[in-house]
Amino acid sequence: MTTTEQVYTINGFAPSGVTELVTAIQQDAAQAQMAFHATTAWVDGTRSLTRMTSFDWAGQAYTRDFSLTIDEPEELGGTNMGPNPQEVLLAGINSCILTTFVEHCSVEGIRLEKVEIHSTGTLDVRGLLKLDESIQAGYQDMRWTLTVKGDATPEKFQQMYEATIASSPNFWNLANPVKIVPSLRVEA
Repeated sequence: MTTTEQVYTINGFAPSGVTELVTAIQQDAAQAQMAFHATTAWVDGTRSLTRMTSFDWAGQAYTRDFSLTIDEPEELGGTNMGPNPQEVLLAGINSCILTTFVEHCSVEGIRLEKVEIHSTGTLDVRGLLKLDESIQAGYQDMRWTLTVKGDATPEKFQQMYEATIASSPNFWNLANPVKIVPSLRVEA
């Protein structure tokens, strides 16, 4: 007779996975090291294709197979075949905050019915186009609202939201200086 071990899940998430990861990292700090890779190639006009084929974790490569077409709206000279880079940035911060929030709630045993985040980034393209040197090229600000419904009190949800903001990697990446090492390779 074989037995199948049931894994407890809440909100589609298994909190035991976080517990096991924390234990593994406490025993070996190398278990905390990850590197994500993306390769983007120009297709035509403003359209590009980004592929994610692997990520590294604790010195081991794991295969991925995802691609994302990125383009500009027709109104900005593109062909509207995908989100633009600014929309992808918003999607990245939204998804990271949402995922982190769901994980925190799940670990605390909070059942969720709805979690949604709406974000807006405001951009003055005079900075991008170098029409006004006093205007930065990137977003002037980013705003979002996370809407949640579930079996916790508003105070508990606030606590989970604050824990999320304190631990979301993409929130940190945008709110703090990240060491960037750019380079250029010209092929002959």
